[in-house]
Amino acid sequence: MICRSLTKRRTAMLRIAAAVTVVILGAMLNPGTARASTGLGDGDVQIARTAQDFSYRTYNRHWSVVAVQPAATADWDLALRDSSGTTVASSLYGVGQTDFVAVDSNIGRRPFGSYTATVTQYTPGVYWIQQRTGADTITIPAITHHGVTGPSDPDLAFVSLADNDVVSIADIHLSAGEQFWANTTTAWSTLLLIESDLSVPTTFAQGRATATARQHTQVLDGCTLYTAQRTGWHALVMIGNRAPTTHTPPQGTAYALHRVDPSTPTNCPQRNFPAPTP
Repeated sequence: MICRSLTKRRTAMLRIAAAVTVVILGAMLNPGTARASTGLGDGDVQIARTAQDFSYRTYNRHWSVVAVQPAATADWDLALRDSSGTTVASSLYGVGQTDFVAVDSNIGRRPFGSYTATVTQYTPGVYWIQQRTGADTITIPAITHHGVTGPSDPDLAFVSLADNDVVSIADIHLSAGEQFWANTTTAWSTLLLIESDLSVPTTFAQGRATATARQHTQVLDGCTLYTAQRTGWHALVMIGNRAPTTHTPPQGTAYALHRVDPSTPTNCPQRNFPAPTP
């Protein structure tokens, strides 16, 4: 009996050792499958320099976003997977550029659930990652007068990115054909108007390249003109293509938004912002 017991124990130990060896070898051959996932809270900015998985959940009827900002000489790519392991969207911009994936969780779009943001290396270096669950809504005021008087003009709305953030996001409800201005000619590249198509589920999650290609913008009269293609809740995603930093007092960048005046549809009311435009 003692011999059988010892034999069974030895056999069990050998099986455990063999299983551990298989796991270790699997991790060596497939490092992505063995990575532990790091929790990513709403608004948290984390810094890393190795390939990692970051997990979070969606729980608001809004658009949400996860973004990766590499250092100026680094290049890290981003892929977003759902709870089943399916990649829903990816972003593969170059050195020093922000990669992001935005997800539409409004009614009829993607259901609430857990996601894994997988960050992979193309060029080594430090990177920052941030996730925003989405809770803000922007409304551009109705037009009350021609031009703008300055930053305090009641016809203006603002979208901003704090200096210590990688990305910001807000929902905006627009009707098909509705237009608005942002106050620079380069706004289209860092302020993206993202919209999904109810009949095309693949648009419920979009990487930066897809979002850029799908948005309808025009540079005109010293500003960027945005045009909605569908009626519904859209996302305004703002990025900086720069490492997050903290200043005292806090700093950041912002765009002034203004509805298109039907009486002067090709004139940007805030083209001189922050100075007045008669």
